[in-house]
Amino acid sequence: MSFGAGFLFFGGNQEWFVAGVFGFIGLMALLYSLVRVRRDGGGILEYYICLILLVVCGLGVVFARDLLWLFVFWELATVALWRLVSYFRSREALDAGLWALYINFVAAATMLVGLVILQMEQGSWSLEALVGREIALLPAILILLGIVAKSAALPLYIWLPKAYRQAPAPVCALLSGVAENLGLVLFYKLFVVTSRVPSLFFLISAVVAVVTSLVAGGVALTTRTIRETLAYSTVSQLGFILLGLTVGGYYGIAGGLLYIMAHAVAKAGLFFAAGTVEEAENTGELEQLGGWAKISPALAGASSVLVLSIMGLPPTVGFFAKIGVVIGAVQKNLLYGIGALIAALFTVLYLSRLYARIFLGQRKAGFSGRVSVSKMAVVLVLVMAVISVLAGVAWFIPVRFITGGL
Repeated sequence: MSFGAGFLFFGGNQEWFVAGVFGFIGLMALLYSLVRVRRDGGGILEYYICLILLVVCGLGVVFARDLLWLFVFWELATVALWRLVSYFRSREALDAGLWALYINFVAAATMLVGLVILQMEQGSWSLEALVGREIALLPAILILLGIVAKSAALPLYIWLPKAYRQAPAPVCALLSGVAENLGLVLFYKLFVVTSRVPSLFFLISAVVAVVTSLVAGGVALTTRTIRETLAYSTVSQLGFILLGLTVGGYYGIAGGLLYIMAHAVAKAGLFFAAGTVEEAENTGELEQLGGWAKISPALAGASSVLVLSIMGLPPTVGFFAKIGVVIGAVQKNLLYGIGALIAALFTVLYLSRLYARIFLGQRKAGFSGRVSVSKMAVVLVLVMAVISVLAGVAWFIPVRFITGGL
């Protein structure tokens, strides 16, 4: 295993695009943490070490050209994820961290079996050596199981809502923007642009993607807290991205990769907003919130832009990303396209419900009085909103950059 041959730090446009997204989300999470993360958790030094480690591992997965190196970073990311989710050290936080560790560890062990079978069949760990070669269905499915767990698709998504309920807000932003995209990165690198797999594999992947997006979107309509809604929203959107990468083609790939950016930026900003509201109100229960548009018009306005981006409405970047995935899905199979449209409808419904419960209406009587709002958090949410709009107005710039290597 050669370190020099295991990485290509001057990779293609798609790699630099995803690496830029990971680095940006990591920086925003770090800035939020410096101001808002309390020091009464399990160790502030460990927190920052694991936060940086998770971003570095994400970049390692992006640039790795050797599957063994990629797996090393994959597992280190799981360790960092476990410690970050467990930061507050309450019993619930420790349990959530262990759920994340166990599910991802077992799935990764299964994936390793698939990687070993692949190496035995092909005689190499190198992605370059696998270009154009056909991968048998068994190792491909075993690897897919690891991807499904990391990217929180059905049925291995169950660790994610638990993690989101207990982790600090910037950790949730980092999970949705970096950690849970690692599976999508591996899927794209190995199955889309490198090797060839049986058509049955892509059928299985597409079914998993559509079912995940629909089921999680339906559950998000029934949630009671901010974090539960955002958790199932993330599961649904990751399934949507997986569908785009699965159907492939110009529109599927461009839309899927662009939506990685759109979702990561918007969801991270919404978690920063959620953390601000929860800290001020000391609750995340939707039935006990309301009226935040009057408390912080800036936060409400920025959050509305981020919600629109995830919904896939203009003029945000999420609009062009979702359009690409839907077109790619329709071109591949009409049923895929119908599933993508229904999932998009669910997104509009549950996010409009979330926004209305937090920002509209009147505040509850028990929560009257002065509310302290973090200016730093509002600034970060505004930055995310501005990026979402600018990337939407100038959508052709990231699209041309992404498709430059297609």
